[in-house]
Amino acid sequence: MNGPDSIRARWRELIDRHLLGELSNDESRELEAALAAHREAREEFRRRCNVDAALRQEATALAGETAAPEARTSNGRTGVAPLWFTWLAWRPLTAAAAGIAIGLFCATVAWAVTSPRAVATAERLFALVDGGFENDLAGAGFPKQTGAWSGDAAEVVVADGVKAREGRRMLRFVKAEGDANATDGRALACDVFQLVDLRPLRASLGAEGNSLLELSASFLDARPANTKPSVTFFCQIYLFKGDAANVHQAWPGNIPEAIASGSAEVTTVGGNSDAWRQLTAKSLISAAADFAVVQISARPNLRVPMPPQLFVDDVKLTLRTQPNLPVRVVKR
Repeated sequence: MNGPDSIRARWRELIDRHLLGELSNDESRELEAALAAHREAREEFRRRCNVDAALRQEATALAGETAAPEARTSNGRTGVAPLWFTWLAWRPLTAAAAGIAIGLFCATVAWAVTSPRAVATAERLFALVDGGFENDLAGAGFPKQTGAWSGDAAEVVVADGVKAREGRRMLRFVKAEGDANATDGRALACDVFQLVDLRPLRASLGAEGNSLLELSASFLDARPANTKPSVTFFCQIYLFKGDAANVHQAWPGNIPEAIASGSAEVTTVGGNSDAWRQLTAKSLISAAADFAVVQISARPNLRVPMPPQLFVDDVKLTLRTQPNLPVRVVKR
């Protein structure tokens, strides 16, 4: 039987995972039951949330007083990153909205809380078009308009022996190609993009610095296990002001102009035909953001042709607010 110390340690573990946004459905129910049954658990929950909120307030205050530091972008260029970018790099999103992952057909959920002033929402954004890759790509090169996938050589396929993560089809990375505006012409990764109009979201945003945009994508390296070279998958999102129709003219040189960004990556050496890996890139969002650049990539980590068994599927955008005391899930 678990002693009191083990029980308290489990509460702390669940609360920390809650603040990181990593709770499973079963863990969320376990935490809810502990909070409902134990005053000590509730006090620990409030204490940790208060510390988390205080750290966020300090970071927000510093963001207004401190010049943004230099940061290296994924393409190797050096640019100016907002302060919150390095803040999140140091403290891995402990203020992320906790809760349960949204299902494919559930557009919106709400977390009921002990205080009616602390209600969080998480909304699947259908502004990102064809996240399941059931339609062919719109064309080649960086996209010039919102609502369509385009980029390096890639194809939408039904693959023998590989089951799509969502729907029937998935995207296969075919070839790494250089950026049209890059003077060095290096082709390191196969990149596919979509431009997403964020202006309709402004009415749904919480207080400044209190809304989070999450980009998730599932990647598959269907090569046999321990196949070389290793491959790195990337999931990246950049938020910009201005007109989305103009961003292609300077991409990727205009990445430093992004007002916010987030990225996630994983390196693989094969596995099996159903070992899908989900990545989630997270970025704070404000009403100043007009559009987003969504980027998904595969990069072999040696100068070799793109392996033929690299796939991505089930790309989603989710808008979250960040509550203090979420307790249970209620469908709207």
